Amino acid sequence: MSKRDDIKRIWQESFSDTREYVRMYFEQVYRDDDALLLHDAEGVPVSSLLLQHYSMSFHGATPPVSYIAGAATRRNQRGKGYMTELMRMALAESAQRGDMLCALIPANEALYYFYRRYGFSTVFYTKEQRFTALHPFSVKNEYHHLDDFSSSDVWKAFDHFQRERECYILHSERDFKNILSDLRATGGDFVVMTHGETDGEKASEGQLPSNIASMAWAEMRDDILLVTDVMGDSADSRMAALRQLRGIHGDTPVLLYGRPTDTMGGRLMPRGMCRVVNVQLALSIIAEAYPEFSSTIRVTDPILQDVNSHTFVVDKGECVIKDDIADAKLDFDVSIDVFTDILFSAPETGEILKFPSVRPMISLMLD
Repeated sequence: MSKRDDIKRIWQESFSDTREYVRMYFEQVYRDDDALLLHDAEGVPVSSLLLQHYSMSFHGATPPVSYIAGAATRRNQRGKGYMTELMRMALAESAQRGDMLCALIPANEALYYFYRRYGFSTVFYTKEQRFTALHPFSVKNEYHHLDDFSSSDVWKAFDHFQRERECYILHSERDFKNILSDLRATGGDFVVMTHGETDGEKASEGQLPSNIASMAWAEMRDDILLVTDVMGDSADSRMAALRQLRGIHGDTPVLLYGRPTDTMGGRLMPRGMCRVVNVQLALSIIAEAYPEFSSTIRVTDPILQDVNSHTFVVDKGECVIKDDIADAKLDFDVSIDVFTDILFSAPETGEILKFPSVRPMISLMLD
């Protein structure tokens, strides 16, 4: 059997995805060069994961990052250390290919504790906002629903919206098409709203393609319409996308996975984890973005010691390694998970620590 077939078999044994979804995933999303596969002593495939390529908006730069998907071990082989070996392999591979960090979305709450042992921190959050069946999703301006999603303008608008986010795992055009295929395979909804004639000129000022104003993704889960993301050029246009979903699903209650920095009400809930695999790259980007920022940081990383277990000096727009600095001169002396926490804390926490922290966001992953 091929590597793809071996991993597909492990996937089907481990996850409860529909046959249609699995077919879509392994025909459109899967890539051999993303796949890591372990065999037992007899050469039988037992554990696998996909280390997928992404990039991230981060302090004005777009460094490469990786995303772990489909991490699984066959049922009769669990508890033998295969996933530990695989995770260490994945982190080493991610660092070697030049990624800044590695991200993932745990399949359940218990796995947050499991991944913590590999240096991952819970840094991705979502602002859960719930709307009852009576919520009208009122808007001030005129919007229209776009029926044709095949236009290149839809992708261009999506790319425009995602790059406006301060710190976000970015999707390629191929990813965008896979997201729509995922929705089709799971019976979800994708709506795109355009500006009415009265405010179309306003849309062109923001250099948006055509007059696309907003878009949203949703799926039914346990009698609730889960809106996994909504993007747009204003709060009003985003509300229009939600109103369009309301028109499709009637009086169904709505749960929105909102931006963690959204000023609207809602509960801040864990959405995913990451761990830095290249500290110097992260600090170099910060140094260039904030040339006035100065700090001396010692990081300890038991898994990626050669890459990350160093003392980093950030000064005058640069980051260099200086391992001979005395403890008394350190501003931070932290483990890799704590460093990741600091890097991606809320800005208010960053102000206390005197560190340019930023709250990241992840969405629309095929989790």
